Amino acid sequence: MKKLFITLFISFLSLQGYAQAVKLSDPEAYFSALIVENIENSITWYTNNIGFEILNKKEYPEAGFKQANLKRGNVLIELIELNSAISPKDAIANYNSKTRITGFFKIGFLISDFDKWISHLTTQRVEFHGTIVNQQESHKRMAIIKDPDGNRIQFFEK
Repeated sequence: MKKLFITLFISFLSLQGYAQAVKLSDPEAYFSALIVENIENSITWYTNNIGFEILNKKEYPEAGFKQANLKRGNVLIELIELNSAISPKDAIANYNSKTRITGFFKIGFLISDFDKWISHLTTQRVEFHGTIVNQQESHKRMAIIKDPDGNRIQFFEK
């Protein structure tokens, strides 16, 4: 009996080591989903300012939400307008610009024509969060903009 227990225990340990040694493929970014206050405003903003195309739009009145899927290149964004959603300003006492909520903080894009993007976003009068920053480590530039709901979108120079 003791021998059987030892054999089972060693077998269990060897399986644990194997599980940790399994090499998994790298995941690829697929899509991001954002809860928005007004789906039509957000669709217009993402199509006009970042060049996304509408793949589809759906309404589910019985469930209390609207959904739109947008695409640009290999990037997919799902916009969701929920009747039950509340804004941080309404939910958090003393909410201010320094308040952060646990969860997703921003979306980042790598772009090769940084100056053209910044010029386009400036012409579109998109709200910038801060200024263009030169990253010391990479010697590349970066800028953050905000969508109509205040979601941050960061552009990194390729």
